Amino acid sequence: MALLPDLAKIGEMRRIARAFLRRCRVSEPVAGLVVLAVSELVTNAVVHGEGEVVLRITVGVDVVRVSVTDHNPAPAVLKEAGPDGESGRGIRLVDAISDAWESSGEETWCEFQDARAAA
Repeated sequence: MALLPDLAKIGEMRRIARAFLRRCRVSEPVAGLVVLAVSELVTNAVVHGEGEVVLRITVGVDVVRVSVTDHNPAPAVLKEAGPDGESGRGIRLVDAISDAWESSGEETWCEFQDARAAA
């Protein structure tokens, strides 16, 4: 899914991601975490990125991978937000809820293990 940088589209991206995860039979607890990560990574790309934002969600047998790309070559970084700060917690949240994450600049991704519902 691709979008122009627009904060108004983030809710739509969450709804599309949740519907996709449901169709792929991702367990509800993991799907909730994935949707939260989608929200944080897409928001980060819209606010700090450059150009078109692309979201990819890949569901494997035991892992869900979320990848968000834009045209900003600077990688996403962990920040310490002050107690009254209104931003700066997104990547820290992704770090806390995902099993792995990384940012190479134009792409930031995270993974969640044991994502498929038991057959």
